[in-house]
Amino acid sequence: MFKTLFCTALVFATGIAFAQDAGTERGARHAERQAQAQARFAAADKDGNGRIDRTEAQAVGERLAKNFDRVDANKDGALDQAELAAMRQKMGRAGGRMKSAMAYQRGLFVGMDDDADGAVTRAELGSKHKRWSDDFDIIDTNRDGKLTGEELKAYGRATMKAHRAARQG
Repeated sequence: MFKTLFCTALVFATGIAFAQDAGTERGARHAERQAQAQARFAAADKDGNGRIDRTEAQAVGERLAKNFDRVDANKDGALDQAELAAMRQKMGRAGGRMKSAMAYQRGLFVGMDDDADGAVTRAELGSKHKRWSDDFDIIDTNRDGKLTGEELKAYGRATMKAHRAARQG
């Protein structure tokens, strides 16, 4: 009885120690990312006023300049560290959803590829995915009668780009 209790306690203690190590490692990675973000902010803030204006954002890159108004939550014409942190957090959540959706699509593709040749024919696709079936000829850019992973990725990117453009415009 004592051995059982002792072994059980030892297993729990080991698990707690591993969990603490994982938490410490995660905390260290978070601190490193925070330090990198602050260093990038300081490099972008050319005049050192603690804010990034449109001109400074333009120097950082096209992506930040293009999305400046979306990131500028308080609409004061400048970005502070809190606004950029909120943007990074929002992008992180969106990125997680995107990865999950992409994994789902890859799983669908593999499941439809009955002969495991790395491509899905119209017969293999059947009615398993309505949008892919409806847009088969659009997706099949090389007109070989098969959809490849690369063709589906390109189609997905084009679809997302059109969706974003429609949402913004």
